[in-house]
Amino acid sequence: SFAQIESFDSTYIEGLKKDVGGTFKEIVKENLKLTEDEAKIFWPIFDEYMVARSPIFEERVSITEEYMMNYYALDDATAKDLISKAIQSNQDLLDLRKEYVNKMFELLPAPLVGKFFQIDNRVSALLDLVRMSATPLVRDEE
Repeated sequence: SFAQIESFDSTYIEGLKKDVGGTFKEIVKENLKLTEDEAKIFWPIFDEYMVARSPIFEERVSITEEYMMNYYALDDATAKDLISKAIQSNQDLLDLRKEYVNKMFELLPAPLVGKFFQIDNRVSALLDLVRMSATPLVRDEE
């Protein structure tokens, strides 16, 4: 709806993304009980993962912004391009998670790795939900 487009504010999403990034580490700290040795291994990998993950989430915001900019004049080529970018973004995140699961499996207990990625999935789903709730569905042709 027009109201959703009017209320779409990418600065809100940018702020949320930054807040979730900082808050995410706190959520992980609160929910992942690590021994001292595990912490020495886990946190550097976590920080590396967050750096690698950041461009994927930035791309998702960019795709949403591009969609909103083209909302009233969404042609076939733009729609196909946005769909391809969204699918690629999902694949990039999946590939990154797989890479880091494997890195963590080499050095940390599997249940700990599993719990971390459960937390990661939940926080990512929340971020996606907020982003999607601010984005209207594609308009019907008039």
